[in-house]
Amino acid sequence: MKRIMILAISAMLVANVCAQAPAPKDSTAKQQTKEERVEQDIKRLTHELMLSDKQAEKFAVTFREFVAARDQIFEKNAKAPDAEARKNLSEKELDQLAKERFNGMKEWANLQSKYYDKFRKNLSARQVEKVLLLNEPFDPKPCPGKCHRHEQLRHEHPHHQQPRIEQPRHEESR
Repeated sequence: MKRIMILAISAMLVANVCAQAPAPKDSTAKQQTKEERVEQDIKRLTHELMLSDKQAEKFAVTFREFVAARDQIFEKNAKAPDAEARKNLSEKELDQLAKERFNGMKEWANLQSKYYDKFRKNLSARQVEKVLLLNEPFDPKPCPGKCHRHEQLRHEHPHHQQPRIEQPRHEESR
């Protein structure tokens, strides 16, 4: 009986600790630069993919090239107007936006294909998939649970690591 009581109390304490919201971040905290984020991603991926030193060097060079090319595409295609602004656009302007979006998606697909081959020279297909999914601009599945931070560019959900070409909107009822 005592064991059951101790287990129940322990479970409540663990649940209470897990349910507490994280402390707000210090507003004076330094924002990471793009280069620092890239280096952090390289370090994390090198560890997660369990790369040797030789593989890590080749991976880092290719990854930096990939990120630079990816950022160019994202910046070029990030200028899409929001839903409210689209209401005021003419048919011709909407048509042009759609074509630009499709061209951006083609560029992204071509870039992934090109760098898939480059990464594949030193990594397995599973490892390359992990690298490319980190940089996926689209959200193939919704966030698990309630995601009140969906509009932010970076948080824990793996599909929210980088800016998107076109961000889907979640309903507030989730």
